[in-house]
Amino acid sequence: PSISCLYALKYLKEKNVPLRYGVRALLGSNEETHMDDVEYYLKNYPAPAFCFSPDADFPVCNGEKGIFQGELVSKCPLDTIISINGGFAVNAVPDKATAVLKCSGKLPESTESVSVSAADGKITLVAAGKSGHASLPEGTVNAIGVLINFILDNSLCSNEEAEYLSVLKKLHSSPYGKGVGADSEDGRFSPLTIVGGMIRIKDGRILQSVDSRYPTSTSGKKIAEALNNAANGAAEVIVKDDIVPFYIDPNSTEIQTCLNTYNEVTGEHAQTFTMGGGTYARHFPNAASFGPEHPDRPMPDFAGSIHGVDEAACVDWLLEALKVYIATLIRLEEVDF
Repeated sequence: PSISCLYALKYLKEKNVPLRYGVRALLGSNEETHMDDVEYYLKNYPAPAFCFSPDADFPVCNGEKGIFQGELVSKCPLDTIISINGGFAVNAVPDKATAVLKCSGKLPESTESVSVSAADGKITLVAAGKSGHASLPEGTVNAIGVLINFILDNSLCSNEEAEYLSVLKKLHSSPYGKGVGADSEDGRFSPLTIVGGMIRIKDGRILQSVDSRYPTSTSGKKIAEALNNAANGAAEVIVKDDIVPFYIDPNSTEIQTCLNTYNEVTGEHAQTFTMGGGTYARHFPNAASFGPEHPDRPMPDFAGSIHGVDEAACVDWLLEALKVYIATLIRLEEVDF
């Protein structure tokens, strides 16, 4: 998408397209880790009258859910659990999680989702799931949840550890917050999602990350309260970040310019949408995320989705997106900001 935008600017330059407004391509390098580069930019440069981020689906996204991130930290000291690890990012559903526990009693049998091995008085568990982005948990399988259920079902930990893992079981039981009593929806966005993307041990305590994408009908404070109630004293809830929902009127001239141009280029009759993902757009005063993905179009079997295994993009669709971006930039020059 970044290269497509550079080619769009190249077209405007080589064709000597008259520009009423200056056009600038901004390439960020901090998108997955708090987007602090936007904060720096806006402190040192004037905000654009309008901008779009090519980091979502077509046709155009006019709203992004709030983002709550935190941790559930165990209060009990470790006993049977020697190590537990899973996930590579707080905003992704992990497809693998592992645990090493002290061996006592009969060794449980491996299952389709959990492999079991033993050596030197220790049990090693490796759980498998299906990865995906935290904002789109439908169809994913969280390997951490699979691992925790196996440990609890086979009574492989102490009673105190089981109390904490039972809290995590509530978290992983529903990616829509029902297990921890945080579920919510507003009709403007899709329902709240909540995912535990990473688990690890630090300073003798188990840390489970929490990533929630929430609509306007709730707040980060309410989510934290729900987690505290679900923890019931077995875990400490630590709030790491909370970003309120972002929304721009879908009937605004700039959004309709993006939408209508896309439909004219593709021949579709698509409509605006909102999503749970977070892009650079939410940090600018007037912005939207604008393509280039097409989740409804069939991809080859080898091609993975965004944030998934074997992530891929179709060259033909990127070329189509380039036409959309060029035409949109030209038409945005006619808008009075």
